[in-house]
Amino acid sequence: METGFAHGSDMLVGLVIGEAFTPFGHSKTCTISNKAETKERAVKPSLEDRSAAANVGKWKEKSVNGLSVEISSEGFKFYGDDMGYDKLLELWEKSQPVTVRYALRGEEKTKYREGKFLITSLEEVSPSDDDATYTISMENSGPVETKVVTPQA
Repeated sequence: METGFAHGSDMLVGLVIGEAFTPFGHSKTCTISNKAETKERAVKPSLEDRSAAANVGKWKEKSVNGLSVEISSEGFKFYGDDMGYDKLLELWEKSQPVTVRYALRGEEKTKYREGKFLITSLEEVSPSDDDATYTISMENSGPVETKVVTPQA
């Protein structure tokens, strides 16, 4: 087991096509946002409760009624990249969920998180006299689960 600080370069995010996991090509940043959608519940206090405390009814209960994951990644546009901008554009045009997997480098075959995601935006930036980059944003479409695979001997 690793100890110390996690290095940002150790996080791999990519797509599973068929049986093959292919990380995003020449990626330079990755953001994974786990969010909870909440619902507030305010209950009218009874007369007895109201007379017993001055702040009764002011505190609201909350519950989680939905979970979501959003992933964004930025990478360099690179000719001939298997999972670069051109492949991502092709998948975006299909408007279908894709299987996304993310894991720490070295663990991507044994412990990872995986789920179906929709590509919600794909942006290319091509500045004058600099490297061309792309940014992709995705939102889950269904559960995102941790998978632990036991190595087979």
